Amino acid sequence: MKKIHPSKISYYARNKRLFLSNPRYKSMYRIKTKPTFTNAFFNTLIKEECSKFLKENGEHIKKENPALYKSITGKTLASETSKPEEVNEKTSYSELDEYQKMRDAQRKAELEKARAKLKKNEVKINFVKPQKDWSIYGGWVNAHEPYYKNKLGYTQAWRFEKPKREYY
Repeated sequence: MKKIHPSKISYYARNKRLFLSNPRYKSMYRIKTKPTFTNAFFNTLIKEECSKFLKENGEHIKKENPALYKSITGKTLASETSKPEEVNEKTSYSELDEYQKMRDAQRKAELEKARAKLKKNEVKINFVKPQKDWSIYGGWVNAHEPYYKNKLGYTQAWRFEKPKREYY
């Protein structure tokens, strides 16, 4: 690592420990801010407002619009709750069992047919080594000519006239 002359290093960098350990400089960068409002904070405010509103107008809303009261409180009214009717319907699983057995038999028959076809038409797999396609590597090149011959772009050497040597 390159050694830097102490005069080129800032005062803070030379005395970093002094700055970091001094409480005067610590508190300078730690400014106290107001607490951030979170979702929980706003939810408590909303609940307080709802409870105040229900204390004032709850009885009136219950009588006039019970659906609105239910949506505000999230509870069902006592008049709305009723006992569910009992269903005494006996379900028979015999039809379902018969259907499942029939489907199993069909699946087995289909599998046997597929296996029989495979045995008849056995596919022989022959692995053949692929041959190289030499066309992807380009064509033959003459070593005595530049590789950029007949190309356009930065290699337009034909535009510039080169000075020729003259012998006296």
